[in-house]
Amino acid sequence: MKTNSINNLNFSGYNSTLKGARASIAKKFAKIDQIGEGTNIALDFIGKAVLVPAAIMVASKEPQEKKEYSALKNPVAALFQLMMEVPILMAGSNLVEKLANKGKLDKAGSDFSYNEKLFKEKFISNIESAVQNDKNLKETCANLVEKLNKKGLGKNLKEEFEEIIKKSAPSAKDALKKSLKEFDETHKRLYHLQNRVCFVAAIALTPILCKAEDYFFPKIMNLIKKPQKQTGERKTISIYNFKAQLAKGEAK
Repeated sequence: MKTNSINNLNFSGYNSTLKGARASIAKKFAKIDQIGEGTNIALDFIGKAVLVPAAIMVASKEPQEKKEYSALKNPVAALFQLMMEVPILMAGSNLVEKLANKGKLDKAGSDFSYNEKLFKEKFISNIESAVQNDKNLKETCANLVEKLNKKGLGKNLKEEFEEIIKKSAPSAKDALKKSLKEFDETHKRLYHLQNRVCFVAAIALTPILCKAEDYFFPKIMNLIKKPQKQTGERKTISIYNFKAQLAKGEAK
């Protein structure tokens, strides 16, 4: 058989299913506005808590007790990761954002800024002024600004603002596009900085997580898998019976 003859075999059903699954996963990821360190922690937790233990129990050829020990260790590690990493990463991310929005991270004479709040307020002011005389656009813009204040700027929301800009007056379009671009670039710049800080913090926490896991996991396993109690009845022998058996040579 030639090496390329496998292409001539009929795998249409398999290929269509695989393509459909890939397309479905791609669409779901495309709907996520921001994939950063937080998403990474969530996916890592799902992998350690669910997928890895399932794979160990199904595929490992180790004895049952050893498989259970290895499988249970991963959810415990994932739980410690959530308990220790998430609060610290959230605090670090919030601190970076506060410093950025106060202008503490901007350098004098630099061409770029981390002050997202400044460009956000500028963009909102510009777009609200541009749609002031159009009732429909004004209402739509108000709803989008409310979303922006609650959830922040994401891919989907940015596209909705771009639609409003297209429908705005020709004289205002260029200024609005520039304002949105500046806001979007500053938002992304700050977001990537937050993720870099969180990534470094996660690496710094790794030795502590390993130590905590090594210390607590044996204790947790002792609680989960307690030694089995002996259920057999204990035989009692009286002194009289013992002497009788001894005389007959039956006592052991």
